[in-house]
Amino acid sequence: MSPIGNPGYPSKSAAAESPSPEHFSMVAPHPRQGDLKTLLADHTQWAAQLGRSPCVEFSADWCPPCVALADSLAVPRMVEAFRGTYIVWLDYDEWKDLLSGTGFTVIGVPTFFELDGAGAPTGRLITGAAWGEDIPENMAPPLREFFPGASQP
Repeated sequence: MSPIGNPGYPSKSAAAESPSPEHFSMVAPHPRQGDLKTLLADHTQWAAQLGRSPCVEFSADWCPPCVALADSLAVPRMVEAFRGTYIVWLDYDEWKDLLSGTGFTVIGVPTFFELDGAGAPTGRLITGAAWGEDIPENMAPPLREFFPGASQP
């Protein structure tokens, strides 16, 4: 399952979108849409226009923590954790062979990377290892601390 909404790019799944678009955005570009660096630069611009902080999430449908995270996105404490963010959701299996030269090193999924104003990774990241059991009560606090926009009203 991929969570996603779409400002100008087709979503991976037409039925999937951010469960709380007024609080955070999620998009899922596909490799056939273009070069990852270019796509991330474009999405970073969209994020800036929306006043949201851009991040990338590498995830996979076969990953239980990724599925638990995606399934909990509408839970109020998770909405608050993601508040003010613009998540570019990347299916690791689709993108893993295209990461050379992008600055992303993915050891496991889920992994979130903070992006700079040009769409490049800043070096800040968080993985599913940060929260233990994959329940909103455990996931939300470290994610809220990680996301730069989470403390904004």
